[in-house]
Amino acid sequence: MKNIISNFKTIGLSFLAIMILSCDGDEVCGYTGDNDPDCPNLEANIGDDCDSNGDTLLDGTVNEFCECIGEMMPPVACDDFMQNVDFEVVTGDVNASIDQDINLATSWGPLWGSGSGSASLADLWNSSSTLPGGFVQPTPSSGNYAGMWIENSNAASPSFREGMFNQLSTSILPSTGSYVMSFNHAVMGITVNNDVKIGVYGVNFSGTLPPNPTSMQTPSNLDLYGPGNSVLLGEILVPAGSSNTYTTASLSFDTNSLTMPAAGFTHIMITHSHIVLPDFGRMFIAFDDYCLISE
Repeated sequence: MKNIISNFKTIGLSFLAIMILSCDGDEVCGYTGDNDPDCPNLEANIGDDCDSNGDTLLDGTVNEFCECIGEMMPPVACDDFMQNVDFEVVTGDVNASIDQDINLATSWGPLWGSGSGSASLADLWNSSSTLPGGFVQPTPSSGNYAGMWIENSNAASPSFREGMFNQLSTSILPSTGSYVMSFNHAVMGITVNNDVKIGVYGVNFSGTLPPNPTSMQTPSNLDLYGPGNSVLLGEILVPAGSSNTYTTASLSFDTNSLTMPAAGFTHIMITHSHIVLPDFGRMFIAFDDYCLISE
């Protein structure tokens, strides 16, 4: 019996020694040093769900740069009032010109009669557009998008006063409750790196577009289409130092308390805010994936 037990011990020790000597890979030994995440700072792998804004909700995805990018609002879910919210429906070639061609996007257009002279319009670009020197594409890439200079100043020249119109599918009338708008924006180029403000306006418009403005503030955004035809719905601050990664902004407005055009408004106007910041700033900003819904 002792010999049998001794033999078993010898066999067992020999088998263990063989296993140890043959354990030349972490997988065989039952230990893996490859379990470290792709992105240690996020304790996650590329493609994993993540919390993009610190509210403990997994509302983003880890990209190849180990950044947690918030999910974009699906355009199809928001196509209620604003039309062609992702700029993908176009007439013509987006890249035939990279300047003052927002009118190529269906349901979008300029704010005034032409881009000639000292005033200009918004641009329509996409991920394959050749950009001017010093500009960078917004990320993550998402097909067509609009872009324009946003400048907050009292400058005499309107050279950087740009904007665009969206024709609503249905007019928004006074006293019809509250609404929420969201959109994505990213900084593509900077001339003066101070805060800027995007202004969002409701405009009652039909007929002929107004002439080019004569300065950055004349006429005021509220008076471009005649007294009483425009209302400021809200402002979005873009801080100095913002990057080319898309950020989702949102604002809400209550038609029960706003002083609106009597007939409501037919268009949404996106441009610089007419309320000037104390420090002059100028950024070229990309816009995409609009959403306007009633609460």
